[in-house]
Amino acid sequence: MERIEGSGASQLVQLIRAIGYNSDITLELATVTAPPPELKIKVDHMNVELEKDDLIVAQSLTKYTRKVNLKSEGKTEVSSTSLSWVAILTTPSGSGEITEFTSFGMSSANLTVQEAELEFTDELKKDDRVIVAGIHQGQTYLILDRAVMY
Repeated sequence: MERIEGSGASQLVQLIRAIGYNSDITLELATVTAPPPELKIKVDHMNVELEKDDLIVAQSLTKYTRKVNLKSEGKTEVSSTSLSWVAILTTPSGSGEITEFTSFGMSSANLTVQEAELEFTDELKKDDRVIVAGIHQGQTYLILDRAVMY
């Protein structure tokens, strides 16, 4: 195989084309010209913008929420200065004293969180470079991932 020229993202596209060429699917680079919800992209070799009706976007490039369980054994450090906690401290005489904490910290704690929700907010932005796959003779494009060059 001859040496592939161009940027890292361009080399990846050329390599995939050379190794696994499939005339039904084309891999291209594109630029986001309008962010969601009115998503538009411009594929490098095309003179027109593709609109959201022509695009299928990988979930990881959208704003979405996932449920997770987190567990750490003795290697977690948790701290916050933006939380407000109220605790009722019981004295030896049995009376309760209300105390408000505006910060707390734990070092080397065991931590388990069940059914937490993580919200991913890093959706596509204007001028992001993306890797797209054209399917159905270029009638539909899949936005696979951001193209990052080092």
